[in-house]
Amino acid sequence: MFRCVLKSSVFRNRIVPLTRHLQLNSTYLADQPLISESTELNSVDEIYKKWRDKIVYSSFIDNNTIKMGYKQNKIMESKLKQLQNSDARKSLETRPFSLAMKQLKSEQFNELYVDGRVCSDNAGNSSSIIQMPYKQINRVVLKNNETIIEPDDNLLTGEWMSDYEYYDEHEEDVGSFYGTPDPSIPSAEIPCGGCGALLHCIEPSIPGYLPSQLFKGKSKEQLLTTICQRCHFLKHYNIAINVTVSADDYIQMLSSMKSKKALAVLLVDILDFPCSIWPGLSDILGAQRPIIVAGNKIDLLPQDCSGYLENVRQCLTRSIIDSGFSKNNIKHVSLISASTGYGVEELITKIHNVWGTRGDVYLVGCTNVGKSTLFNALLRSDLCKVQAIDLVQKATASPWPGTTIRMLKFPIMRPSDYRLYLRTTRLKQDRYIQSANEQLRREQARVSKDVKHATLLGHIGRTFEKEQEETFDHFHVTQRSGAPAPILTLNEKNEKYINSKWCYDTPGVVQPDQILDLLTTEEIILTISKQTIRPRVYLLKRGMTLFLGGLGRLDFVDGPDSIRLIVYSSYTLPTLICNTSDASTLYKALLGSKLLGVPFGSTDRLEKFPQLECFPDILVHSELEKHTTICDILLSSAGWIGVNLPKHSEAIFRAWTPSRRGIY
Repeated sequence: MFRCVLKSSVFRNRIVPLTRHLQLNSTYLADQPLISESTELNSVDEIYKKWRDKIVYSSFIDNNTIKMGYKQNKIMESKLKQLQNSDARKSLETRPFSLAMKQLKSEQFNELYVDGRVCSDNAGNSSSIIQMPYKQINRVVLKNNETIIEPDDNLLTGEWMSDYEYYDEHEEDVGSFYGTPDPSIPSAEIPCGGCGALLHCIEPSIPGYLPSQLFKGKSKEQLLTTICQRCHFLKHYNIAINVTVSADDYIQMLSSMKSKKALAVLLVDILDFPCSIWPGLSDILGAQRPIIVAGNKIDLLPQDCSGYLENVRQCLTRSIIDSGFSKNNIKHVSLISASTGYGVEELITKIHNVWGTRGDVYLVGCTNVGKSTLFNALLRSDLCKVQAIDLVQKATASPWPGTTIRMLKFPIMRPSDYRLYLRTTRLKQDRYIQSANEQLRREQARVSKDVKHATLLGHIGRTFEKEQEETFDHFHVTQRSGAPAPILTLNEKNEKYINSKWCYDTPGVVQPDQILDLLTTEEIILTISKQTIRPRVYLLKRGMTLFLGGLGRLDFVDGPDSIRLIVYSSYTLPTLICNTSDASTLYKALLGSKLLGVPFGSTDRLEKFPQLECFPDILVHSELEKHTTICDILLSSAGWIGVNLPKHSEAIFRAWTPSRRGIY
């Protein structure tokens, strides 16, 4: 990957082939200049100097200013002193080289070895002479009476990679980047293990595409262990390749559930609801469809009170009912974290108790709610049949919306009474360990004040292991020629699976209220929080505006002289405060700069980005005590803002998002 990208984008100063095949939902990379970080900061300084009279506050400027006041300077000085003391201690603890090391370079080493330590030569460079074993890949050559150090080709490993990066790009054929398509070869009936699309080499824009160099001549067994080009780049390089998939295809796949007896596990992003609840999902799944609601990413929500989890569960239940689902059909509401494992074991227990194996189980929900991550977690749990755990590939999990193209699946283990008894026994034993770990992390969080120790964690274990007779030993006497070959793929027609019920990872649908489909991969990473949210508190006067990056805006139109707002969003999304009269001018001037963060890119991309549009005025009335949040104003997928008002007071707000999406 690195060799080809450098060849296309740096050495030949040409990015057009890369963006033609690796578009990030836009072509802004093609016009993006290669500039250094210092140049970007100088550009920000120039923009800030021009508009600083109209900027009341900027989190980007506040976080990147050197002269930050007496108190913060003292903090920086103390931290620098601690680092210096730590480095000094480490240098004292460093042991001198042994006598055996002294013999490696004989005379040259003796000249550079003083008091048990290595000293540099006259040129100040000892690395060219002294190398640790197996690290010396250079050789000294005498050319024109000059000593030259150059790489020794005989010691290099060569081109050991056998993946897409192996294929070069030809000058005369731009379409050959990472291999060429071949429309004459029919597609295989084998799905990609990462997204579920059928593998083929016909057209790069169709899901499941593989270059013809990797597709032709491959056996069925080889293709069963292969992922498509799109999943490869999502998994290894976090780059999304555009594919032409209609949203109607997604809905048609889910509509097939209407005629089936199946349980729907509805995943909802806790940080993005109700925007992550498809408004017509109840009609698509069927009016009498039993569902289990799983609020995902609960580990990222700040813990504001002792009973906050129950508050979230009640709020999530109300939102599900408001979206059209019947209360009688909601069998359970779980709060989980598919990435840390919190609550997943309890979710599996509920599926066993509520549903068992009466039918299939479908993981449904909008894009980026964590279906593929949960699918991978369940694949390694007691929900999956033991014999199939190593035969099903993991789904591709990525921040890019719409990762799963077709339905991936694994067979569900039948929860007999004896198996449930063994599982319950294991969970009781694990509970003691988890309780001790939670107590330890609470103590660490109290002492260190580090948010990572307060993150909700869980453990997903396995009660059952593979039977011994299923293992395969290549070196065993009975496994010589003529013995049965090892099973590497899952055969659905096998007697072990033919009567099984299946758990499906369904594709996601982009909710009209979400703004994630407007963003590139880099912008999504900046917008979506990956750590527990740290609330940011601001004091706003009447007639002021708060920007949440370039994705959201909240105007304080009328009310008390000053109010307190609490911003809940990713810490990498900057905030900016200005007077409402200057807000529109500032937004146009700062869009694309570090001061607003997201979106960014070329001028052409920023011109095509949807403009901020306002929602009708929001009237808020307070009956609660001071410094208590009376409501949250949601700005789509960017985050939400809590409003604090004095008791018995009213305020009017005006919220803005791109194309007025997702304001609640």
